[in-house]
Amino acid sequence: MRKVASFITEQLQAWGVTRIYGVTGDALFAFLDSLSKQNSIHYVPCKHEAAAALMASAEAKLTGRPAVCIATTGPGTVNLLNGLADAWADHVPVVAITGQVETYKMGGAYKQYVPQEDLMRPLCKYTTTVTHPKAIGSVLHKAFATAAQQKGVAHVAICKDVFEEMTTAEITPELPRVSQAVRPDRIEMEHAAQQLVQAKRPLVLVGAGGRADAESCRRFAENLGAGILLSLGAKGSIEDSHPLVLGGLGEGGSEAALQALAKADLLVILGASWFPQSFVPKHLPIIQVDSHSESIHAHPHLVSVTANLDDVLPLWQRRLEMRTVEHAWEEQVEKWHARFWEETQSITNQGGSEQIKPETLLHTLGRLVKDDAIIALDTGEHTLWFNRAFRTRAQTPLFSGKWRTMGFGLPAAIAAKLTHPKQQVVCITGDGGLQIHLAELMTAVEQHTDFLLIVVNNASLGLEEVKMKQAGYRSFGTKLHNPDFVMWAQACGVSGRHVRTVGDLSSAISEALSTNVLTLLDVTCTSPTLTERKKQIPFQAQA
Repeated sequence: MRKVASFITEQLQAWGVTRIYGVTGDALFAFLDSLSKQNSIHYVPCKHEAAAALMASAEAKLTGRPAVCIATTGPGTVNLLNGLADAWADHVPVVAITGQVETYKMGGAYKQYVPQEDLMRPLCKYTTTVTHPKAIGSVLHKAFATAAQQKGVAHVAICKDVFEEMTTAEITPELPRVSQAVRPDRIEMEHAAQQLVQAKRPLVLVGAGGRADAESCRRFAENLGAGILLSLGAKGSIEDSHPLVLGGLGEGGSEAALQALAKADLLVILGASWFPQSFVPKHLPIIQVDSHSESIHAHPHLVSVTANLDDVLPLWQRRLEMRTVEHAWEEQVEKWHARFWEETQSITNQGGSEQIKPETLLHTLGRLVKDDAIIALDTGEHTLWFNRAFRTRAQTPLFSGKWRTMGFGLPAAIAAKLTHPKQQVVCITGDGGLQIHLAELMTAVEQHTDFLLIVVNNASLGLEEVKMKQAGYRSFGTKLHNPDFVMWAQACGVSGRHVRTVGDLSSAISEALSTNVLTLLDVTCTSPTLTERKKQIPFQAQA
């Protein structure tokens, strides 16, 4: 027999958990005491529970395995919600363990009591409260197995007094194997293959779900003679320099992609759970392949194939052997690729004494980072410019996909560096996003992480300002009065530097990347404007 707190620690060790992100609180004291007596699980004390949950979400995005965050009862649990929502929206496995009031206080008018299951239920695949020590083994097992298999959030609340009680639960050596098997329908695949063979002007959109099969997706597009569009989640899975790559879709997409879509007669979507339908011609036929049927888009001209890519693509490759490639279309795609490349050069062409445009910053960074770098992106206008101006080779973008929360960047960079300490990590954040979790810079220091933190400083919530103007409103509530971020960095013991002109940009980034120490670059950028952003007009808005 052992205390529940000790059981949890030993069970997590057996399942290979190496990090826990959290904030101390009295409902967790017994568990934290147990963690302090071992060395295999690294506890990362954060400044805010939302940041802890975002770190867990970021780790899960990078590894695909359940990551763990903890919080105390009441406000601690409530603070987790934003980070857990990010994991929920992007379908990554996170297990949240929270302290709850003592069992005899459940349901009463006690301080910091809130019915946690009610709070968590919209965001969780599984949520429960442990009120008896005998339950801890089966509950913890179900939480981890559910998070891993269903790719989502699982939550276990444990009453404060239960942590101290003795349990007869035994350690389970392994979690059940995660099954990725999807039984494909041969008729479904063959029907889609007929459309592929008949297509004269095809395009392929690769999403985050295609990263693991990127090489197969690339060969498929080459054999099909199709232009390649990359979602933000797939950026870096196929080099932007590939002659068939035309950029992305949506507000952060390229003009070349829109031109190609206007002429295409088929769009094949591989592993993209979201795409901006307003940027796709209404009557364009679509084939979508996804292993999850709930990710198939509702579209009147869409043929769905529910299957894993590694089951579908080999069959389609064989069917394409009987197809004649439309060389005229492939040549046109390569011309659009050249325009896509020229587009970046034109929007980033600046003189050395000019104030830096965010697109220039991101294009310059793309030339200087390592091929295998992890780029942690906060949410904001700079995310769109990253998609348009950062030319990827094999870098991995890490971002808040569907939840799109500001404040993701810095916590994500910390988790990325802890998860992959030998890889180069760069965080790109706006001034607004950084201020949400500014205190986590001390967490980065305390964890001895080394990465480059770039602040896109335009004294504005840039994306919101642009959107308000586009909607015909006056921008209101979007201006920021920023602190001196370099002085803040120095106060935290972090190297910092102001960068104000294009002429200083490359050298500043190069020097920061070469030092292998935590460094903040406060980059003064131009204010967001409609003309500089060159807003794309969706097809359906033109109709």
